Amino acid sequence: MLRVSEHYVSSQGEGPRTGTMTQFLRFAGCNMRCPGWPCDTPHAIFPELILKDSRKKTVDDIVMDCLEHWPIRQICWTGGEPFVQKEDELYNLARFLWAEGFTIECFSNGSFPYPDWAQDIDFIMDWKLEGSGEATTNRDVRIVNALTLKRTDAIKFVVVDRYDLLEAKDVYHTLIDQGCKAQFWVGRAWDTMDDAFLVEWVLKENLNWKLNVQVHKYIWSPETRGV
Repeated sequence: MLRVSEHYVSSQGEGPRTGTMTQFLRFAGCNMRCPGWPCDTPHAIFPELILKDSRKKTVDDIVMDCLEHWPIRQICWTGGEPFVQKEDELYNLARFLWAEGFTIECFSNGSFPYPDWAQDIDFIMDWKLEGSGEATTNRDVRIVNALTLKRTDAIKFVVVDRYDLLEAKDVYHTLIDQGCKAQFWVGRAWDTMDDAFLVEWVLKENLNWKLNVQVHKYIWSPETRGV
């Protein structure tokens, strides 16, 4: 059984596939709380909301739900943290989805070891900085995961101030020096900074980063939920 918070179809609002019509499978549960800034999916994070709002579903049930949304064969695993779920169940889900022609991307905090079978998943790792309050959480595991990422994968920095930007820059150079192949993205947490400032700063620092804007929050209210 896998605990699902919501499953819906929408336009991908961030990362390499921004604008792509996508099925979103949001898993419930996370090992982080990010006390530095409010999480934008509290219903998938906090136990009291998870127990009230989520449901356990079998792999077969999830696959059948996914097939109802034909012809969309792009699915995004998100959360919470997807890898809080039982790994063998996630593997079975991935196998069935791949057999049906799905491509899978996964938004993850990177704090659980990525298994070998997940190499065919496109990862967007949300690298936690000091501003989040989770910078040291399972950092060694996150570094190992980052160094296994492919060129189609991404590492996303969410920043709240200039200190986060400087930390992100140090992390970026450290990972690149160790051979990291992933794309790098940067975006602000809520209304803490200005997107124009981020663009100017990235250009000034001559960083090979892309701007992550979370387009979905411009189309719909940030409080809008899937089903």
